[in-house]
Amino acid sequence: MGKMLNLLREGDNRTTGQVAEAVRLAIADTRHIDELVDLMSYSNPAVRLRAADALEKATVQQTDLLALHKDFLLDLIETATQNELRWHVAQMITRLDLEADEIDDLAMIFTKWFERTDSRIVRTSALQGMADLAHKDPSLIDTALKMTETALASPIPALKARARKLKGPLERLKTD
Repeated sequence: MGKMLNLLREGDNRTTGQVAEAVRLAIADTRHIDELVDLMSYSNPAVRLRAADALEKATVQQTDLLALHKDFLLDLIETATQNELRWHVAQMITRLDLEADEIDDLAMIFTKWFERTDSRIVRTSALQGMADLAHKDPSLIDTALKMTETALASPIPALKARARKLKGPLERLKTD
């Protein structure tokens, strides 16, 4: 776990450490992707969140790099309790090619997160995740729209803003 761990261990949960450098290295040499995935299970929560942040950023344009780690990400999204890890995994997981049962499982997770978590960013990520899933499975459009309506009535500014952004595309998706 050498180079990435050294980059990502500095600082606490409020700092990004050297995530930008980790992203640069992972893009330049994709062998570092495996190291970032491994670090998402590291004992230090700050390292886990930075590894997830770097992995999400490094693979945004190269989703195929995540495909090798699909099973790990599916397991992690079910078991992760660290909010920062949850929101990064939620961003990555919906980029993957998913089977119908995997989409159903993710929809249940996102619904649970949206309804039951105290974390504003996790609720916002769950809303975005459900909208992303609705693009893969049109049977989820109504669920995503209901979540959007609930979010629009929320006192949480980030959740309301995301709901406003998602509502129009979801409504268009429904009429297509």
